[in-house]
Order: sequence, then structure tokens, then C-alpha cells
Amino acid sequence: MTHPDGGNPPPAYGAPPGYGPPGAGFGPGYGPGAPATAGAAVAALVLAIASFVFCPFISAVAALFVAGNAKRTIVDSGGTKSGAGMVTAARVIAWVNIVLVVLLVGIIVLALRSAWTWQFEPNLSGS
Repeated sequence: MTHPDGGNPPPAYGAPPGYGPPGAGFGPGYGPGAPATAGAAVAALVLAIASFVFCPFISAVAALFVAGNAKRTIVDSGGTKSGAGMVTAARVIAWVNIVLVVLLVGIIVLALRSAWTWQFEPNLSGS
């Protein structure tokens, strides 16, 4: 077969460059998955958030204990468990709740004390 210009046809393109055999470079499988989240970390965060609604002081203190346990579990797992961020968030939320409860109780005590004092204070105006 001749080319319209009278010369030979251009060479064939041939096969596209190879990409290697199937699965080359990926190794066996996709590697290890993401570390599992420690259940105690989730529980600590739920307790800390719930402490704003249900039994504020008790739930917050429980959240601190569960968060400590979760932190030890995560550290001892050697990287197979995650959730350190949840533990930190639970601790911060629990402490904020404890501080707010203590402030609120203090304000209530001061208000009751001043009301008690005002109610039984002798009348010094002379009437």
C-alpha cells in the first residue's frame, strides 16, 4: 500500500506502553486499616456532654474517670486504638462543667445568704 504522497505509509503506532502486570506496586491488599476508636473514649465524651443535662457534677466526675481509663487504654494499645482527641475533649468539657456547677452553687449560696440577712436585719431607719 502506498501513501498518497507517493511514499511509504507511516509506521504503525504499536501497542500502548505497558502498565506492568496487574497488581504491581500495590502489594498484598491495601495495608492496615485505620486504628479502631477506643470505646471508653466515646463513653467519656458522651458522659461529659451529658453532664450539662443529666446530674451535672456526677456525670462530669464520671467522665473524668472514664477519660483517664480511655487514655491508658489508648497509650497501652501501641497505636491500634485511637481517640486521644475525644479523651482531651471529654476532659475539657467535664472540667468546664465542674467549674460552672461550683460557680452556680456559690452564687446560689451568696444569694440565699444575702436574702436571709436582708429578711432578718433589724430596721435601722427609726420607724
